[in-house]
Amino acid sequence: MSTDVFSLSPTPAQDRLTVRGGNPVHGRVQVSGFKHVMVLAVAYAIGSERRTVLTNVPDILETHTYLELLPQLGVSTSQAGSSLVLAPGAAPSADDPTASGGAMLPQAAEGIHGSLYLLPPLLARRGRVGFSGFGGCPIGSARDRGARPWRHIVRVLERFGARFDAALSELTLPERGYRATELDLGHFADDQTRLTGPEYSGATKAAVLAAAFADGTTVLRRPYRKAEVESLLRLLEQDGVHVLRADDRIEITPRPAHRQDLLTYDLPPDLLEVVTWATVAAVTGGEIHLSNVSGDTLRDGLNPEYELWRSAGLEFTETAGGITVSAPRDGAFGPLPEIRVDPASIYSDSQPLFTVLATRCPGPTRIVDGVWKGRYNHLDGLAALGADVHGTSDGIVVGAAPLEVPAGGVQVHATDLRCAAALVVAALAADGGPVRITGTHHLNRGYDHLPQKLADCLVDAPLLPSVR
Repeated sequence: MSTDVFSLSPTPAQDRLTVRGGNPVHGRVQVSGFKHVMVLAVAYAIGSERRTVLTNVPDILETHTYLELLPQLGVSTSQAGSSLVLAPGAAPSADDPTASGGAMLPQAAEGIHGSLYLLPPLLARRGRVGFSGFGGCPIGSARDRGARPWRHIVRVLERFGARFDAALSELTLPERGYRATELDLGHFADDQTRLTGPEYSGATKAAVLAAAFADGTTVLRRPYRKAEVESLLRLLEQDGVHVLRADDRIEITPRPAHRQDLLTYDLPPDLLEVVTWATVAAVTGGEIHLSNVSGDTLRDGLNPEYELWRSAGLEFTETAGGITVSAPRDGAFGPLPEIRVDPASIYSDSQPLFTVLATRCPGPTRIVDGVWKGRYNHLDGLAALGADVHGTSDGIVVGAAPLEVPAGGVQVHATDLRCAAALVVAALAADGGPVRITGTHHLNRGYDHLPQKLADCLVDAPLLPSVR
């Protein structure tokens, strides 16, 4: 492999990547469907008890796990390209030991975080659901050794009439099913002013799913309102559920008994993949054309990120085929204001990538993550690549510093999905020797073949790379 051109070399297992950066990235990318919406759409489809077709489904770990998991729950699945067909059968009795999967979530559920959202619809269908645990990237609190929280989902379902047996890790529901309720979701936020924290988003999503199968109108006050919740609400409306939106609440009345036989839903583009590619273009001085993305995607789903990008000097051009994002033409980045992570600002999953972007901006830039406090796993790797970055008791401070590594290269380790993405993107921008990144299997949790898409962009680059 040539040592003087931009290259990315995956191993077959993609647990390690070797990246040689320092040149602009140019290319065209088809943005995949949004994972955060897919897990909610699959959950709702199971509760709907009828045939559902989801399109624009990403090829990621969650999808593969669902194809293994759902048949054990009595849901027939088939896949054609990026379309996933779900056909829930009659709900098996939770008391029937011969029923597929019994009352327990299958062990495969422990491998992904999205399986958490299967609880509301499965409980509505079966009346009893047990579970042993849920997966996902280890970005939870140090007290929980990085494990993601799940007890807030139980507390939400208890408000709808469920009972929880902690000794058995089992939820049960009265025969009448979920009762409609009024729930203030702000109580699940750590910060009552900014309405943020690790439980607030998940509590809202679980409440919306339970409300869709309740016995009347549910009122959800102070809900989390970012794009994936709005996508779920649109799916419910498409299925005949009545949804009323107000500034401080959402009211949900379940669908009528008579409904269409087939529900089809096209997943929106993955907003975090858009953030990733915008960062690639910016920090490498390149230009990326994103298809399956519109100006509305930026303004509606990523407006806080979009405003920060504009402050930094990124350029966006909208065409009929998508959006082209470019680094500042003169190479001069603008300063970033203080970046806060909360429902009124950027996604917490965007934070590691904005940390990389901030290395290009006049500093210092201060970043405060109010959702996953202490989400600093990417900082050591970025520092090894030359970044002036460190964590403090109340956030991250980033100074402007060139990303560069010794001629002999350096090795860094990714502990989670967005940490891996941040390290790969930073390595693409770094001058010097090769960057060997371990732990890149995490990319498959949320990106549809990111290494291959990067390799395709490198082939399209003005400087022909060596790609292995």
